Amino acid sequence: MTGSRRSGGIRKSGIALLCTSFFCIFFYCHGEDVVVINSDSTQYTKESIRCNGNVIILYQKHIISADSIVYDRERGIVNANGNVILRDEKQNIYFFEAISIGRNFSSGSGKNIKILLYDKSRLAATCCVIKDGKYELENVIYTPCYECVYADELTWQIKALRVVFDPNDSTEYREAKFELIGSPILYTPYFLHASPKLKRKSGFLAPKFSTSSKSGLSLSPQYLWSISDSQELILKPIVTSRIGNVGWAYYGLRFPDGEFNMDASITGVQSADVPTDIENKDTIRKVKNSGYRGHIFSKMKYEINDIWRCGFNVNLASDKYYLKRYPLLEKGERILTSDAGLEGFDGRNYTSLKTAMFQSDYPECAPRILPVIERNYSKNLFAGTFSIDTLFTNLDFQDHRSSRKFVSDVAWQKEMLFPGGHLINFTGSLSLQAQNVSEREESHYDSFFRVNPQANTAWKWPLVVSFGTEGRTVFTPIFGAIVAGNKKNIDIFEEPFCEITEVNFSERSRSISPYNIDSGKRIYYGLRLASYKRDQNKYRIIIGRSVELTDPMNRFSATGLKYRHSNIVGSADAFLSNKWSLVTNGSYSPRSNKWARIEMGVNFFDKKFGMDLMVFRGKQCLYNPFSIILDTYPEEQKTQKYRGVMLDAWRQVTRKVKLKGVVIIGNDVESMRKIPKKGNDKYRLIRQSVGLEYQNECTFVNFLVERRNYRGGDLKPETVFRFVAHLKNLGL
Repeated sequence: MTGSRRSGGIRKSGIALLCTSFFCIFFYCHGEDVVVINSDSTQYTKESIRCNGNVIILYQKHIISADSIVYDRERGIVNANGNVILRDEKQNIYFFEAISIGRNFSSGSGKNIKILLYDKSRLAATCCVIKDGKYELENVIYTPCYECVYADELTWQIKALRVVFDPNDSTEYREAKFELIGSPILYTPYFLHASPKLKRKSGFLAPKFSTSSKSGLSLSPQYLWSISDSQELILKPIVTSRIGNVGWAYYGLRFPDGEFNMDASITGVQSADVPTDIENKDTIRKVKNSGYRGHIFSKMKYEINDIWRCGFNVNLASDKYYLKRYPLLEKGERILTSDAGLEGFDGRNYTSLKTAMFQSDYPECAPRILPVIERNYSKNLFAGTFSIDTLFTNLDFQDHRSSRKFVSDVAWQKEMLFPGGHLINFTGSLSLQAQNVSEREESHYDSFFRVNPQANTAWKWPLVVSFGTEGRTVFTPIFGAIVAGNKKNIDIFEEPFCEITEVNFSERSRSISPYNIDSGKRIYYGLRLASYKRDQNKYRIIIGRSVELTDPMNRFSATGLKYRHSNIVGSADAFLSNKWSLVTNGSYSPRSNKWARIEMGVNFFDKKFGMDLMVFRGKQCLYNPFSIILDTYPEEQKTQKYRGVMLDAWRQVTRKVKLKGVVIIGNDVESMRKIPKKGNDKYRLIRQSVGLEYQNECTFVNFLVERRNYRGGDLKPETVFRFVAHLKNLGL
């Protein structure tokens, strides 16, 4: 059967389309491997199908186009000639001068092959033999650079005498030579990397390098073992030239309703140095006597059903200096938290059972939470929101000190809109609190049971002032009053960490203690301003203060609540343009005419340059509120000044090259066990770094030089050099 040749006429085109459709349906109904999508002429015989001119066929889920195609029906072989283009089911595209290929594409041969892979990397070879679905190529060039080819600045490529390309697995190279910007830099007799769209493949990953004045040269070779589609193990030991070696591994597992992973390391005692400062000698001696140092980070999540889920996080280290000692292990957090829990979400209601422990620079202040039980219930009632929040905590400190607390907070809240735009929010609550304290030493904390009612009324009046045709400013004055029982008992963690800020000055509680009720009577007032132009925010300002109507509790000046009239707190954010912004927040004491806390930042960003400049100063509490009597030590020993400057900037030198730098200057914060030294508020250089980054479609290179003035334990100031080179498409 022969199809009609196409022409510009509507009638002939319609006839050709009708014949082609009939032809496709005929083959489909008879189970043929080939479906002709388009051709200028088609000839059908018992032995073969011959198509010529702009041929497009569908063959075994592959699309083939060529100048001419002959399909041998008996042997199931396709012979294509002239501008052959083949697209497989993985979206890889093959270009041939000519090709002969059998059923399932498991065997065949071709000439002058070029392959455009799914990730846009390229392979080119003089000849190709297909065996068992693998393409055996000779005289091969591979490059991941797609855009670079057109820009005449090829970054790197691989030349090999022989390559075996398996679309379902990997690409193997024999007698391979790496070239960077046209110059050979590395030769290897054998090299392998995963093919595109392969989910995972066992093999070596890119190693990590660093060098420092303290640890010397550090090398971490990495090997990925793909145990199954849902499991993987990464071995990444650290070898150093000066401070010992580290065994380090990661294991990950995914299952239908959750996941689990673990990252852990261990090293011997030769990695610990006895420090010169007396404070930490005992700590390092204990580490040496234990025979090891190490860490373990682990995480598990499991979805029990649509409401309940459970999980845990384990973050432990042998000592607080270990993670900072090895640059490749370093973790930024000063506090390591381990927790486990069960939680449920049922509409607006929430239930949880959690337990936790902490590792921090000040272990005597870090309790073990065994456990915390929490229940939040809310519903709409009398045009307002009714809620019952229940909490039970069991805190266990060092030296056999413990605290157990039960809180049940019943509240009703309603916001009302009055004529003229006045908003009044009313909250009434009744809090039942019971606390049991057990300790060896005397303190100002006692066991108690109390019922605390509290009423909170807040008034707001948003006023909108328009300027121009597209600008407006919203002024919102705030005034409120809170009335509660004037309690005499002090809650765990309430004193002195309760601090007034621009966020909580109008809240019913200013304490970090959960469900705490502020005592006594107070009023608060403030103002919020927000300016807009063309729906873009121009600036935001909030300022406020509170006044105690009853005798205030004995607090530190760092909290801003030491006196009846609190500090004035506020924040101001100004968006000067699409590139410039200014952010500030602080706490000012009119009594001393000094800033108790001030933080200011300037941000700039455009396509070529970015900068974050932060200046900060203030005070923080550095003692254990549970074990120390307030009158035993002066306030100066229980608080510490902090101050500093941080500059983080980058410059886009070219489209592909970026220069980055960080400088942090501040004072050293002393341990709470020590009386602060004179002059400790002087600026010192804490950390500075400069880095150069190059990135294009196929390559990422980063070079970093960093100076760290870390001290403590076996940590000493050091200079670190890092170099990272990542060949993206190879996963290296």
